[in-house]
Amino acid sequence: MRNSFENEHRQQEGKASHGLSFRACILPQIPLVLAWGILDLTLRFTFRGAGIVGIRYLPASLFTLGWLVVLAGLVFLLPGKARSLARWVPTLVFGLLTLTHSAFMNIFRRFFSVAALTFSGVGDFVEVDYIQFHPLVLLAFVAALVLTFLSGRLQKRFPLPRGKKPALLGLAAVVGGACVIAAVHFLCFPKMDTVIWENTGEDAAAAAYQDYTNSTNALMVSGLYQYTVRDLWICLAPAGSMTQEEEQAIDDYVAEYEAARTHNDYTGLLAGKNLILVQLEAIDTWMLSEDYMPNLWKVKEESLSFANHYTPAYITAGTFNTEFIANTGLLPATGGIPTSVYTRDSYPYSLANLFAGAGYTCRSFHNSEGTVYDRGTIHRNLGYESYTGGQAMEMENYQLDRYLINGFEAMTEADPFFSFVITYSGHGPYAPDHPIYLGNAEAAQAVAGDTQGNYVYAVAGAMETDRFIGDLMAKLEETGLAEDTVVVFYADHYNYYMMDDALNMTIKGVDNMNMLQHTDFFIWSGDLEAGQVDKVTSTLDVLPTLANLFGLDTTGAFLPGHDGLGDQGGYVFFNDGSWYDGQTYWASNSGDGGDPDKTAQISRVMSLNNSLLAGDYYGQK
Repeated sequence: MRNSFENEHRQQEGKASHGLSFRACILPQIPLVLAWGILDLTLRFTFRGAGIVGIRYLPASLFTLGWLVVLAGLVFLLPGKARSLARWVPTLVFGLLTLTHSAFMNIFRRFFSVAALTFSGVGDFVEVDYIQFHPLVLLAFVAALVLTFLSGRLQKRFPLPRGKKPALLGLAAVVGGACVIAAVHFLCFPKMDTVIWENTGEDAAAAAYQDYTNSTNALMVSGLYQYTVRDLWICLAPAGSMTQEEEQAIDDYVAEYEAARTHNDYTGLLAGKNLILVQLEAIDTWMLSEDYMPNLWKVKEESLSFANHYTPAYITAGTFNTEFIANTGLLPATGGIPTSVYTRDSYPYSLANLFAGAGYTCRSFHNSEGTVYDRGTIHRNLGYESYTGGQAMEMENYQLDRYLINGFEAMTEADPFFSFVITYSGHGPYAPDHPIYLGNAEAAQAVAGDTQGNYVYAVAGAMETDRFIGDLMAKLEETGLAEDTVVVFYADHYNYYMMDDALNMTIKGVDNMNMLQHTDFFIWSGDLEAGQVDKVTSTLDVLPTLANLFGLDTTGAFLPGHDGLGDQGGYVFFNDGSWYDGQTYWASNSGDGGDPDKTAQISRVMSLNNSLLAGDYYGQK
């Protein structure tokens, strides 16, 4: 029987040497194409509700079909052992990318972009504890491995003949697949005759594809393969310059913005006062209570508080996302732009540069060292004369905010001063043996409504941060600086370290991920009457609000946000283009146009902001 099989195999090889058989050409490629196709379809099916289009969006499937033909063609085109690589490399690369997209969606509620990798030296940027894969995506990855293995076995059973014919067939497949990709690119996503912000709802997919400002929408309209190639190309070969049309469009926006801006009763009210700006790590609204954070709660009661404040996350680095927005008044590089813009671009209207221009000494302080998010470089580029980490402040444990008070003298040195302070102790991942929890376990257990798991750990982190706040306010009183110092607090993001968004939404009384990003923002000063502002604000409004209060000149600045105490603005928009104005929440994937004027303005701002960063608008001018 064995001899019979060998004879049959030799006969098959003999036939293959004279021509291309159907079995040798097609049969081994069927499981291979299925392997690659499953990865894309499973990813888009699993997260079909996340983007503006669903799994049935034809152009994405056509893009994928084109790439599958190209990749399969390479198996024919490459000689000998290289064919095995042509099978396994796409499976492994795109399989691992599919898992990465699933993990990012779990942590950050958006798909992965190559731009995230440029946050080198982040340290705890993505904690291993938070990496979770959707079971369906994991199953698709395993299936792709099995199918690729099966393809290889079939190719051995039905080998391709030697000679030019397989290569010619492979070349034809590569060219044919490339033609499909090009056709979809130009026919389904033509360049718009009008600028993106003037388009109607049916052009949302084209805008998502062309602008690439939202990784989730971009992948859903492109498919896994087209998205990956295009994302890599845009990040590695950015435009790097600004056209005259783009510069004029930004100039026009700035002129319109300034024509609509008016002074109000708060303009210049705090001019000349010292400022300590505190960014609170993961301090959610439900954590800021008299039981959990008595010191900060007391400060808030004595402050001018913005009750409808939101911190939308536009990039995966949540803390840096808010840090950059608050300091510059700009959106971060939301897609297709390398993060080197943070160290390279000019930011003459950053808070540090505005205050420095008014004669202030500006410094920044944080528990971690300057390598995390490259703060040591970025903060200097934003105008701070120095960045001070935990080691320089001689913090006994950088994770414990209580030791931030060691930097008080440096924070309050010079007259006037502006100090930007970022806390840490609310940061995850949480654990029963974590020093933050151990230092506050007894108190947290005594007051927490839920004494199990991440809830009580989050409370412990809030208590640790509150110790620093109490010491900070006490020191300001003791040194006589309280009267001439303004202290501003805002949160960097909601507490996603809880790892239970359903519980978070229940606690906060909301029903979607965008509205979950409701956080605190308040201003403490003896010159401000305590009270509540009901106007909707976001992190984009922090800089314009402070600039107005301190009488700083922002003439010529591109500002997507508005003065929280003025007449303009009054709404927040999120990464996916959804918005909320205090009465209406409009979801970008709802299928209706909402308020077309507001939606158009948001699209305009996001597009112009990306152009500004990519082309270094201020540096070029």
